[in-house]
Amino acid sequence: MKYPLLGVLIGLFILLMAACSSGGTENAANEQPSSEKEEETEAKTTEETFTFRVTSALSPKHGLWVGFYEPWMKQIEEETNGRVTFETFTSGELVEATNEMEALKQGTVHIAAPLLPIYDPSTFPLSEISMLPLTKSSPIIGTMAFKKLIESETPLKDGKTFSELEYGEHGLKVLPATISEEYSISTTGLKFNSVDEVRKSQLRTPSRIHELYAKNVGINSVTMPTFDLFDAMSRGAVDGSFLFISDWTGYGFEELFKYTVTNVNLGHFSSLLAMTQEQWDALPEDIQEIMIKAVNDNIEDGAQIWVDRRSEIIEQTESNGAEFIDVNDLDPEVKELLVSGMEKTWFDFIKILEDQGEPGTEIAKLWRDIVLELGGDVPDAIKQLD
Repeated sequence: MKYPLLGVLIGLFILLMAACSSGGTENAANEQPSSEKEEETEAKTTEETFTFRVTSALSPKHGLWVGFYEPWMKQIEEETNGRVTFETFTSGELVEATNEMEALKQGTVHIAAPLLPIYDPSTFPLSEISMLPLTKSSPIIGTMAFKKLIESETPLKDGKTFSELEYGEHGLKVLPATISEEYSISTTGLKFNSVDEVRKSQLRTPSRIHELYAKNVGINSVTMPTFDLFDAMSRGAVDGSFLFISDWTGYGFEELFKYTVTNVNLGHFSSLLAMTQEQWDALPEDIQEIMIKAVNDNIEDGAQIWVDRRSEIIEQTESNGAEFIDVNDLDPEVKELLVSGMEKTWFDFIKILEDQGEPGTEIAKLWRDIVLELGGDVPDAIKQLD
């Protein structure tokens, strides 16, 4: 009788051990994917490498390339310990200017440094906002204002922000970059001593905004590429141009410009770092953070290069007889003409946008508020815009 009882007890013991063993195996199975996932994430963070093809329309000596893009890439390579490297193609070597977005989408390149939306207002209608004239600005004010605009969470239309409307709808991820010094008016010698002299001038205009401004003050405008300007001025075909001083030496204009009206602050040429949103989303989070940090660390230093170059060029050209006249020192009628032209240009641009169904008033007010917040200034009539 004892043996059957012993058999029952042994059987129960075996069943109990099997149950315990089964439960342990289930727990291990539940924990394993989590451990493997952590290991995979860690491996992805520490081992995966990326080589980005970068296109730029800028020359390797351009202030924006030297002052911002090169330091940005160098910092990323250092802070990722070589996990990220860059293969660069400058001077439009791989992709011509204005073809950057198509090249990004086709995979020809991974990064545009920069994307040039101002040259394509039909695709990027709001980006010209940085070209509107200001009554006070600087390369640092303009750069930090455009950065703040890109990062703004203020909805402009259909609940979407500036970046979402302008770039996100095209499948792009953009990061802020240094933008240009403010534009001035420079001539080969024609002086703005009277309203009549302003209105007889013939100047090269680099953008649609400058064409609007020229029309509003009665200046005759000519559209041409910057690299054709030296020859045109040498032949007397044009009297000068809207241009920022710190860019003169890239084209030899310091030899020709003899008279410049400053503090008219006729806008900033803005551009950006860009890649596809798909490319950005595929990056590990730590690399995204390093890229953003590198922007923040270098963007203001990049703007300072324009400040320094401007000072050097003014000093050099003044010693050779060039004049630099503050708009506030002009004849009151001339100053009034130039400033009133600024105000009308803002309203013209707003109307163009709104006629296209874009949020013209909303983007103008947002840009105005950002510029004022950062220490810049706008024409009086724009301060009253509501």
